[in-house]
Amino acid sequence: MEVCLSNNECNPNITLIYQYAEQALKDLDLSSNRLNTKLGVVLGFDAVLIRFFSGLPDRSLEVTIEAFDISLECNFCLLLKSLSYVALIISLIYCFLGFKPQTGGQIILPEELLEKCLDISEEDYRLSIIENRNQSIKELAKNRDKTSDLFKGAIWTLIGAAILSASDVILSSFLVK
Repeated sequence: MEVCLSNNECNPNITLIYQYAEQALKDLDLSSNRLNTKLGVVLGFDAVLIRFFSGLPDRSLEVTIEAFDISLECNFCLLLKSLSYVALIISLIYCFLGFKPQTGGQIILPEELLEKCLDISEEDYRLSIIENRNQSIKELAKNRDKTSDLFKGAIWTLIGAAILSASDVILSSFLVK
């Protein structure tokens, strides 16, 4: 294999692939950070909604409609409220699982590079780093995709909780206690 003395003498494709791998890692890191920020926002919404829903008036035990002189229990309101809390808890679980630490590729320590790479050409050195980054990119992309799926689950259960709670509020507003 040809020995490279400088970047200009290396195979331009190796240099291009090396730069691409470096940029891909940066892009994955940025994407993961944005996803974590979104998870944090959903987590905050979950916490606020739990607090907000707990302060809503509870008309789920006994309902009286004075105009018709009817008194009844609205177990459906209680069910809606309970299901909305369950959905919020599930959304919280999705968020916490999304924040769970994950491995993100192998790190080669500088001492290992000193031991193994001093006697090889720059091109071979770049190739070995490209191989390592390729594995890191695969692992980081897989982790990001898992977190993305958890984020989607958190969003959908948050939406479900909001719909259930809105239904509870609407139904209980028609009923007078």
